[in-house]
Amino acid sequence: MDALERLTNLVALLLETREPLTLEQIVDELDGQYPPSAVARRSAFERDKALLRGEGVPIRQVVLTGRTAGQTGYWIERSDFEISDVGLTTAERQALQVALATVHLGASWGHEAWWKFERADDEPPDDPIPVAATLPVHEALPTLHGALHRRAEIGFVYRGRRRRLRPYGLLSRDGQWYVTGWDCDAEALRSFRVDRFDDPGVDVGEAHTFERPADFRASQAFPADAREVGDPGDGPRTARVLVDGSRVALVLVQGGGADVVERRDDGAVVVEVPCVNRGAFRAWLFDLGPEAQVLSPPEVRDEVVAWLEAVSQGSPS
Repeated sequence: MDALERLTNLVALLLETREPLTLEQIVDELDGQYPPSAVARRSAFERDKALLRGEGVPIRQVVLTGRTAGQTGYWIERSDFEISDVGLTTAERQALQVALATVHLGASWGHEAWWKFERADDEPPDDPIPVAATLPVHEALPTLHGALHRRAEIGFVYRGRRRRLRPYGLLSRDGQWYVTGWDCDAEALRSFRVDRFDDPGVDVGEAHTFERPADFRASQAFPADAREVGDPGDGPRTARVLVDGSRVALVLVQGGGADVVERRDDGAVVVEVPCVNRGAFRAWLFDLGPEAQVLSPPEVRDEVVAWLEAVSQGSPS
């Protein structure tokens, strides 16, 4: 039995049941889909349950009474799982469908979202709608969206460290997804690039364990400068860069957080710029060409040198 097929059948069963089902009842209904051994069966079910919950499927459970007293019953509430009628007019629903058609969300997400809002009396468009934009997708996004909706704390590994975050918002910026929220360990607002999670798995805690600040706006909380986006950990937040006189005017006109900390007699300047996001920092640096070089801190300079050496060998990381 394919694991995906078993998970699909499990979700369908828990959605359709009119009363919570015990593990034994689930095994009977899904005849032959779980191992015969009680221990192996329980282990497989717990893995399935954890995987589905991690993907945002809201499996409920309750300790039963009566003839099954003491056992745990499981079910999925349809109102938790499905999109209810949000009261869109025909024009509003069609506008949403056009948006889903013109912005690609991945191989199937856009089509699945369309199905949830489509009605039988909707007229299909006469001509194919051209794609105007493509948003990146990541396997953790459904889980993150679910945690945001349920106000549940999440756990993930980022730069080799286990992080705990109260997610306040998700934002796509410059072709990447970022989750912004309250870092429980740093006790500060932080943004993390989703595709940089060391492990794609995201642990989701109990629902309704925190309240998002009423004045929080993801677009405002998210740093305007891409070089500031991310968690610096124990690393440097800024770097000092020597810019040749021929490029000074460009740097000063661009602004963008470049603070002049030294002016030299030959017209060159030393600027201090954000470098939390190394990729964005390198893009800014290399745009200036050989007329810019990192002076400090040493670890940032060494990273830039190592990256250039890797490029020259055809294997940048």
